[in-house]
Amino acid sequence: MSENRQYDKYNIYEECIPRSLTRSLITMGEYEFLYESSLEHYTAEAFTLRCFDDRFWKAFKNFLKQKGMKHIDPESVAGGVKILATPEKESDRDFMLRDIEKSIRLHHTKKIMLFPHHACGAYGGFEAFGNDREEEFCRHKEEHQRAHEVIKNHPGFQNLTIESYFIDEKGVRRMM
Repeated sequence: MSENRQYDKYNIYEECIPRSLTRSLITMGEYEFLYESSLEHYTAEAFTLRCFDDRFWKAFKNFLKQKGMKHIDPESVAGGVKILATPEKESDRDFMLRDIEKSIRLHHTKKIMLFPHHACGAYGGFEAFGNDREEEFCRHKEEHQRAHEVIKNHPGFQNLTIESYFIDEKGVRRMM
């Protein structure tokens, strides 16, 4: 297949720009990366909330894959569940609750999955728990209980399923 022919299926300008010019636009750098995305509407199997810390991204992603999940509405913010349980500002919590509302409205989400992780900087790192893994896990479990209450007490969220997990360097543990 010639280099120009591989771009034919990406010709979004076909109706307004001649094909020969479209090829040159693409080959000259119009696109930084070519990937054919589906435009089909989906139902989210879950709204996921995790910290943006990249160290645990692969564990998170592969855990969802192992569970057979294909469509999620993902959120990644510093501290993850902290934004619901003990936000720095109340407006942070409001923002996240509005995003959950949108996920329910637009993608018919019925489940929320919460994922804190070991040594999270938003909680002060591992040192904030006295370098004690059991203390860290118990404190995160308390945060999850608060987040569960916030979610369940929010209008329209009473029927959502909430699952809580904890990610560390060995994998993913169920919290509640």
